[in-house]
Amino acid sequence: MIYNKFILVISAFIILGSTCINSQAFAIEFGEIKYNNAPIDYSKVDKASTLKLADFYFNSAMASNNESERKQYLQKASGEYFILSKTNPGELYPIVQLARVYDFEGKDRYSKAYFFQALKIDKNNPSTNFYFGDYYLYRKDYTKAVYFYNKAFDNGFKENYDVVLKMANIYEKLGDLLRANQYYKKAYLLKPQNSRLPDKIREIENLRYQTTGYYKRTK
Repeated sequence: MIYNKFILVISAFIILGSTCINSQAFAIEFGEIKYNNAPIDYSKVDKASTLKLADFYFNSAMASNNESERKQYLQKASGEYFILSKTNPGELYPIVQLARVYDFEGKDRYSKAYFFQALKIDKNNPSTNFYFGDYYLYRKDYTKAVYFYNKAFDNGFKENYDVVLKMANIYEKLGDLLRANQYYKKAYLLKPQNSRLPDKIREIENLRYQTTGYYKRTK
């Protein structure tokens, strides 16, 4: 009887502990972070050190080739960025970074929610649109990717090599070789040390893309 009671007590402890952990995770996800059962006073958060730590975790995740280590860094980064997003709800950077963290974690619903939250604050912000373009590029939704890259391009990223090259790659995948060639040439002007770009430009031009079916007008 004593042994059975002991087992029951241990089981109850495990169940209650699991419930508390799940409740805490739910609270964190929906904006109520607590420490020792006391809500965080965001006005007392040291923004500079929190930002520095968040970026350290994020950059460490990007630099890591170890999947488990990368996952741990991303989780830590999301916690710090979440706190930052609460210290100043209108600030874009932590919101976009949260979207990127969830993107790399494969949590599509949360990632898109934060991207749309950032676009609601400033729909023309080039960084938000660029990273949202990356989100769709990673998922091979090229039409949506190029839409957001174009938004970034038109709102301040015209001289951004990464945007220009990605747009060139996507237009090539979509079969729009005229635009692809234009962006490959612009990418080469931005980074002439990339010796592969002239070959790519010649390759596309040798296809005589102007006379291909993509550009023929229907009568």
